[in-house]
Amino acid sequence: MGRTGVGRVEGFGRLAVAAILCGGVLAGQTFEATTTLARVEVRAVDGSLKPLLGLEISDVKVQENDLVRPVRSVARDELPLDLFLIVDVSNSMHRHISALAKQAHQALEALKPGGRVALMSFNSRSKVWLELSSSRAAIEAAIADLVQKKNFRGGTVINTPIHEAAKKLRQESPKESRRAILILTDGNGMKGTRSNTVLEEMWEGDVTLNALTMPMGKLLRGLAIYQRATSPYMMAVEASVSDLVKKTSGELMTMTETTKPLVAILERIRSRYTVHYDPLGTDVKERKVIAGLSNTGKARHAKATVIGRRQYSVR
Repeated sequence: MGRTGVGRVEGFGRLAVAAILCGGVLAGQTFEATTTLARVEVRAVDGSLKPLLGLEISDVKVQENDLVRPVRSVARDELPLDLFLIVDVSNSMHRHISALAKQAHQALEALKPGGRVALMSFNSRSKVWLELSSSRAAIEAAIADLVQKKNFRGGTVINTPIHEAAKKLRQESPKESRRAILILTDGNGMKGTRSNTVLEEMWEGDVTLNALTMPMGKLLRGLAIYQRATSPYMMAVEASVSDLVKKTSGELMTMTETTKPLVAILERIRSRYTVHYDPLGTDVKERKVIAGLSNTGKARHAKATVIGRRQYSVR
């Protein structure tokens, strides 16, 4: 496997030390560490794309460098979530963000106690409106302040704020927490930071990228088509967002999929599973991990989909 797009991390995002209980289920208590495990976050949905409930150890298969690894635990919604919400405030976004802000209170109810949210806006530059906070009142107030901004203006540089948010999560979020970014954007703009650089930061920090994309009006859609035709660099911007989501096994939704998209995507993010498994030995430096349904899982959960994938290298 080549070096392109491979982050430098310990374990899966980092090597996790955990105790294996009877049947491999972690009970959320403190035990003496006995076994070095790797961790992978997986997206699990049923045939109607709703969060899949009842996933068990025998339902999941994890491969590292194409070798099947023993799965030791499968847990849903047990780890605290630190979420960085980054909002596109370029010219085309104000009416979309105003509509989403009305869902903020209900959406935040999806977070467990102890879950934290940070808020960043971006166009050609980024601005942090709120550092990681568990206060629902502070989070809602920061979102309201952002929406009351008089003018959404300027162009869009998409990859750079994702990279900044991933770096802050890696530095400021506890290792035991799940780390996620949710970007709200219409995807029209420039990349900025190279995608491989962004991926390395997310893989190193064990951060998942999720995206809620907005429809563009006819004028902006026509401008975007023209920009893509005249500038090959800009053609890949939307594809870049979806590719980053895919390579971190995140959630991707459009605003038109449901009447309450912010509520829906936060529920999906919260409802993901964390899988612990035995990694390959430390002599193996570069690794590619793929998680999915085992034969047992396919038989138990018809039409369901379980996806987890990362690349990393052990330092």
